Amino acid sequence: MPNRHAKGRHARFATALLATVVAVAVTACSSSPAGEETGGGTLVVQSGLANSPGNLAVYQKLNKQFEDENPGVKVDFVAKSFDDLASIAKLQLSGTNPPDVTQVNRGYQALGAFVKGGLLTNMDDYAKKHGWDTRQTASQLQLNRFSTDGKLMGEGPLWGMSATTAWIGLLMNTEIAGKLGITEAPKTIAELEDQMQRAKAAGEIPMQFGSASGELAAWLLSELLLAHGGPKAVQDLVFHHANANFTSESATWAAKTMKSWGDKGYFAPDWTAYKTDQVLANFISGKGLFSLTSSRFTPLKGTPEQTKKLRMVFFPSVSGQGIAAVGAGDIPWTIPAKAKKKDLAAKYIDFVTSQKAAEQFLAGGAIPSKPPADAETAINAANLPVPSQDALRNGLKLVGEGTPVPYVDWGAPELYPTISRTFDQLMSGALSVDALLAELQKSYGPFVESLAKG
Repeated sequence: MPNRHAKGRHARFATALLATVVAVAVTACSSSPAGEETGGGTLVVQSGLANSPGNLAVYQKLNKQFEDENPGVKVDFVAKSFDDLASIAKLQLSGTNPPDVTQVNRGYQALGAFVKGGLLTNMDDYAKKHGWDTRQTASQLQLNRFSTDGKLMGEGPLWGMSATTAWIGLLMNTEIAGKLGITEAPKTIAELEDQMQRAKAAGEIPMQFGSASGELAAWLLSELLLAHGGPKAVQDLVFHHANANFTSESATWAAKTMKSWGDKGYFAPDWTAYKTDQVLANFISGKGLFSLTSSRFTPLKGTPEQTKKLRMVFFPSVSGQGIAAVGAGDIPWTIPAKAKKKDLAAKYIDFVTSQKAAEQFLAGGAIPSKPPADAETAINAANLPVPSQDALRNGLKLVGEGTPVPYVDWGAPELYPTISRTFDQLMSGALSVDALLAELQKSYGPFVESLAKG
């Protein structure tokens, strides 16, 4: 997620402008580990994790360690919000002075478009040199692969590496739940709807929510598709398998469910005005029984008194069976094609995805892409707030025992802006469920057909 996905990722998503990258008649740059001395000087590293204080604290330590291990090197670490990172990505990568290392969102609208435009460095040679292909699983690396023409996600060269993993789940306020007689997190959609209705009847906000940035709408659609159709319903749409489309039974059910929740008043008042960070702040302050969130926002920005009453749990499914969630490696680190210090950039990526870094990420409340062998001991020793412990334990359970699926908007460049635009229209009644699905299919189907035509 930040796919996205991604923003959040997650977050995680790119704006519609990113989808308009025009392919240039240049083959994407190949990496050449042996052709450049890493040397010294300033290494410019750009992150999209400005809203992830836990991650940033770890990177601050890692940057100092990297400088200590590489005398003469100074890391200039620039932290931007996911939205800001996405909005400048194309212009920045196309320019003459991009960062040496930068995070780039996944999907056809971002990573695929930049690969197609020859704006990123093929990292296959670096992966062989540093052993990245054995450091992470094939499924973890899959979403960072693209064919050089940008047409096939999950295949072809490696263009990025994720240091951490993030997943989407529900934050639950146990204090409000207790007042409502709720003792357990919902396992099924029916249980979730029952609990939200109880909150509504008691004058509490059932679901703290916001659509101003579009991120939460995309997360909710992805989670509801997963809840009804299982992992395959999302995977087929993202990877263009089995003639997937947005007129399916699962897509129809997801759209009807979103509309139903809006009509019943389950979302927070004035939810159209709130961006993701505002939604999180509202929830931490005690406004709402549930809220959608990404594990990359943990540790939460709240006092111990506020966070001790919060839990992070899996979004329920229709059946209540299995372990699945929208989740993927966090926003991958990439090397721009015009970067001036590519070998040093690769050395930095190698460092922040290493086992040494993994231990520090876990201690800081983030899920490393390759967890330490004794993760439970590390979690206990870290003395983290309860929501952070939930995010880590459930995230590791998802990766080890369950099925993480990508963000659905990664399936086509125009999907994210379309979801963002049409969600509010669906809620207001300006669009019917069928009209919403038609808009989504219009942003998806022609793009998939264009790839098949070559």
